[in-house]
Amino acid sequence: MPHSITGKHRTKRPDTRPNAKKRKKQHAQAYEAAEASDIISTRIPRSQQKERPVTGILKPDGDQLKMKRVRFLQKLLRQIESLKERSEGGEVLDEAQLKKVGRLEEVVEEIEELLDVNLDSSDEEEDNDDKEESEDEEESEEEEKQSLPVKR
Repeated sequence: MPHSITGKHRTKRPDTRPNAKKRKKQHAQAYEAAEASDIISTRIPRSQQKERPVTGILKPDGDQLKMKRVRFLQKLLRQIESLKERSEGGEVLDEAQLKKVGRLEEVVEEIEELLDVNLDSSDEEEDNDDKEESEDEEESEEEEKQSLPVKR
């Protein structure tokens, strides 16, 4: 009986390789013809093995870990600032978001510690210094103009 309703038999897969008996016979002949050194696998003792040099970086150095932490803290700082803006806009924040906003000072302090920078007062001090210097320069220019004799 055929395998299908149409009555067509499935054709056999064309197999050009030799059958198992021939393959085994060829394998045995190749094994007999091979030299003993080709057949026996030798293992080099550890004492004679060459030590391969280590390539690549196994552990990141301190600077990389430090910069990774700084990037994380900067991202956290951006998130906190966006949450503050949203809360000022009238959006109600949940408990986890309020906790994150409460960590602002800790995050800023840690960034300052890692970078050895004072983020809060440095900008204000520089602005004040710049203003004072510009005022001093203007005053000194006015004094010079007054002290110089006018040629006519």
